[in-house]
Amino acid sequence: MFCPECAAEYRVGFTDCADCRVALVVKRPEGSKHPNDKLISVFETTDVTLLPVIKSVLQSAKIPFFVRGDEAMGILPVGSFGSGINYNGRGLGAAVVVHESWAEEAKALLCSLNESASS
Repeated sequence: MFCPECAAEYRVGFTDCADCRVALVVKRPEGSKHPNDKLISVFETTDVTLLPVIKSVLQSAKIPFFVRGDEAMGILPVGSFGSGINYNGRGLGAAVVVHESWAEEAKALLCSLNESASS
């Protein structure tokens, strides 16, 4: 099963794309690449309280995304004062990842959050 919009692949039994909220189709849409072909990190944070805001902004804009490393932040919400263990492949914290086709729009939407987080 595949999403006709983002081409995400689902196991049999799923009927709708969780990100795009559209009905799945049996065959991958022609001309589409695998959704994980070119993924870009558009926002990184160690602030566990900022993640719900980031997710809400991207969901409102209907931008498909996933967050790498947020599971560890929920278990160990220690922010930048942590042990330095590498949870998301780049350092302590979480990385918000989108397909490259959404990267510019996502970065623009999250730019103000990034500026307020660093002040």
